[in-house]
Amino acid sequence: MAVPLTAKASNGGLNEIARFKASSMDSELAQSELPVNFGEVVKGIYRSAFPQPWNLAALKKLGLKTIITLVDEPFTPNHVSFMKENGIAHHRIAVQANKEPDIKVPDSVMCRILELLLDKSNHPVLVHCNKGRHRTGCVVACFRKLQGWTTHEAIDEYLRYSSPKSRLLDQLFISGFDVSQLAHLSQISGALTWQPPGHFIMSSEVNNRDQKSTLQIPL
Repeated sequence: MAVPLTAKASNGGLNEIARFKASSMDSELAQSELPVNFGEVVKGIYRSAFPQPWNLAALKKLGLKTIITLVDEPFTPNHVSFMKENGIAHHRIAVQANKEPDIKVPDSVMCRILELLLDKSNHPVLVHCNKGRHRTGCVVACFRKLQGWTTHEAIDEYLRYSSPKSRLLDQLFISGFDVSQLAHLSQISGALTWQPPGHFIMSSEVNNRDQKSTLQIPL
C-alpha cells in the first residue's frame, strides 16, 4: 500500500506516517502493489525499495520519466523492457553505505543525485536503493535540507523509514551535508515550495528557512 511521507507538525516535528495514508494519489494507485517502503516525497518525486517485476504495473500508473538506482544490483529483462516501453530514463549512481567510520558518501555523488531531483524535467522520478531505508533515506534527508527543513526534521523522517535498523553514521552524514553547494539550484527550481502530501505550512517553518540548525546526535 502506498504510504506518503509525513508532514511537519506544529511543534516542528513530524506526525506519524499513518496520518497521511489517505494521500492525494487516487485510491486505485494506493491499493496497487507498489514496492516496499514506497512513499511520495513531494509531487513528482517518489522513493522506494528496489522495485520487483510484480511492482512494475503499479509504477506504470505514476507516469515515471526517470528512475534513479542507488545500488549496483542489475535490473531484470522485465525492468529493461518496462523502461524502454515507457520512455523512462535510468540513472545508476552507486552510493556507498555508511557502515564504517572511514567510508563516507562523496559530496559530488550526493550532489549529482540531488541535481536530478531538483530538475523538474526529470519528474515524475523514482529514487530507490535495495530496501528503501538507508541510501534512499540519506538522499531524501539531504533533499529536505535543501527545502529548508532543519537537520532534526530531516533525520526524524529518515528514522521513520529506517527504524529499527537506523544507522548513526547515516545521521552523521545527513547532519554534515553542506546544502550551500546546491542552494542556487534549489532556489531556481522553487524546491522550497514543493510540499509533501497533506502538508500545511506552519509559521515556524518560515523562520526555519532563514536559520541554520544543528542536531545533537544521540549515542
